[in-house]
Amino acid sequence: MAVAHVSRTVLSELYSPNIPVLLQTCGFDYFIADCEHGYFDYGAIAALAAVSRQAGIRMIVRLPGISREYILKYMDMGVAGLLVPMVSHADEIRQVVEYATYEPLGRRGISTKRAHNDYWCTDLTAYMEKANQETIILAQIETKEGLQNIQAIAETKGLSGLVAGPNDLSSDMGIPMQYGHPLFQQAIGRIYRHASDVNKIAGIITSDITLLMQSRQLGMRMLTWSSELGMIMKGAEAGLKELN
Repeated sequence: MAVAHVSRTVLSELYSPNIPVLLQTCGFDYFIADCEHGYFDYGAIAALAAVSRQAGIRMIVRLPGISREYILKYMDMGVAGLLVPMVSHADEIRQVVEYATYEPLGRRGISTKRAHNDYWCTDLTAYMEKANQETIILAQIETKEGLQNIQAIAETKGLSGLVAGPNDLSSDMGIPMQYGHPLFQQAIGRIYRHASDVNKIAGIITSDITLLMQSRQLGMRMLTWSSELGMIMKGAEAGLKELN
């Protein structure tokens, strides 16, 4: 993972195979296809992944679950990585790593005539090593239990980084969306520190610009702002205000 700040957004539910090109043109480095809350089917994700690879923008899928079926299919479609929501225990990440990466790191099933390697492989060992190095696996910390177990989660082999989910995290802490609350600020600091201590990336997903900037000043590098729905609504509201 690059050490510079990267800008991402969330694709919530609107679908067009050309959306990755649009996001890349706008300057986003990554985007997250939300299969936790969104209703994208396998065909839609496969098309988005293919266009993303051609457009040069990385696509991460937020998982609807951590079963082998989901993980293997998404990885074979050629997505850049996976975001695991609601992580509370290190075992959850170990399971994702096992299904998403090849031996010796994991036990991902091998199928080489697939989109993930452009249907071509002449050196399987070299390909598996490269794929393991490039696969992004992120744990989204959204519960008090996840905070309690954050050191073990962060230290999990194969994990790329920790991502704060402020809406659910603040709610589980009993202070919903009170991002300035000292307890919430301490929680965000813990997420950053535990990721940094093991040389892994830290990030956050939010539409709140103030919280994004605070997280950036703290040292978080993976900043995920808004969604396609949020940007459409914000643009529409701004345009209507100008007209009126």
